Amino acid sequence: MLNNKVVKAGSWYTLTNFFVTGISFLTLPIFTRILSTSDYGITSVYSSYVSIFSIVFSLDLVGVVQRAKFDFKDDYDRFISSTLFLALLSFAIFSGVMIVFNGFFSEALGLEKWLLYFALIHSFFLFVQNFVFAKFGVEYNYRKISMVQITNSIVGVLLSIVLILFVFNNKRYFGRILGTALPIIVSGFILLAYIFIRGRKLINKTYWKYALAISVPLIFHGLAGIINDQFDRIFINKYIGSSQVGIYSFAYNIGLIINVLWSSTNQAWGPWFFEKMAISNYVIIKKRAKNYRDFFTLAYVLILFLSPEIIKIMADKSYWVGLDIVPYIFMAYYFNLMYTFEVGIEFNEKMTHLIPIGTILAAALNVILNIIFIPRFGYIAAAVTTVVSNFFLFLFHFLVVKFLLKKSIFGFRFHMLSLFYVVAATVLFSLFRYNIFARILIILLIFSVTLRKIRRGGKNVI
Repeated sequence: MLNNKVVKAGSWYTLTNFFVTGISFLTLPIFTRILSTSDYGITSVYSSYVSIFSIVFSLDLVGVVQRAKFDFKDDYDRFISSTLFLALLSFAIFSGVMIVFNGFFSEALGLEKWLLYFALIHSFFLFVQNFVFAKFGVEYNYRKISMVQITNSIVGVLLSIVLILFVFNNKRYFGRILGTALPIIVSGFILLAYIFIRGRKLINKTYWKYALAISVPLIFHGLAGIINDQFDRIFINKYIGSSQVGIYSFAYNIGLIINVLWSSTNQAWGPWFFEKMAISNYVIIKKRAKNYRDFFTLAYVLILFLSPEIIKIMADKSYWVGLDIVPYIFMAYYFNLMYTFEVGIEFNEKMTHLIPIGTILAAALNVILNIIFIPRFGYIAAAVTTVVSNFFLFLFHFLVVKFLLKKSIFGFRFHMLSLFYVVAATVLFSLFRYNIFARILIILLIFSVTLRKIRRGGKNVI
């Protein structure tokens, strides 16, 4: 099993993701102390635009890379080279429009003109990196992906610290932006040259037609996902200010612990789930799902109840007010877990065309609620609206599976109990957030009850 190329690749990706995420989290106390809340907010808004540009301006052509491997076996490198050139042309057109009307876009997006220009360059090479990573992934060149990601992460952190402290002392946010972007730009340029030299094909209408037919519909799904995650920061910056964005983004980085926990456990759950679905072993799936949910809830409560102490370690006092929205951020991530159970059934039934619909509707709901409530209630409203939109996303897929696919495996009671857990944990935390002894006592009590339940529920389950 250890010699299986899929297992090897999965292990490398998991370890690399943990390493990169770990560096990001462990250096959080450094950047929250050398960047003001305003600087932190500007870098967060800038990153949001880079993510959006990278998907839209590239026509989301990353989505065709892996599929094309099996449709263009004999001329795959030429396909990749030509498709990447198509993305380059698309970026050039979009960037040209934004440069010609730079005044309008600078004011509308809330970015200085030179920062807008840099975001265009950064977003293109971020796309190139992701595009080539997709190629390497389908070819099982996992070591190349890991090497680039780890190098970019380490160099980005070290370069950012040097630029902030010694070069851009008056505009520290640019030191952080430049430090993060330069390794991506350099590695992206090298990867771009590698693809063009290897493929030696720039223009092919057959390749382009194939690529656009697949990628264009994916733009809406990818963009909706980013809007659902990032729009609140953009809106807070526009109506309240970059300092509030900084506090909001810092609080979200604390929630990153829960997100990493969810994504990591889901990597183990996914293959096992599809294996049992293939033999219609629904009884075992539901029993294991209860154990999985209870284990996640246990970790969720532990991290949430210790979050006040984590925040004080990770940042100075100017960021501590972000504790007000941490429970909402954690709750939003918990709904991701609930959503995972149902959307897995849609994947298994090959009904993936329904998934973008839910994502787009959830993003639209999030945007509308942000427009209404952020100007009145500030960044707390943004956190609450994210909870509402994430819950809607779960509910959408629950209803799709139950009424359209008619394959309700987990059931209403299973999810109601999950909802009770997360609401109860949030209420208890809110009541005792300033009393660490009460929180520790509750943690010990919940640990005792949950572990006993998991042990009892795990009997005779294979």
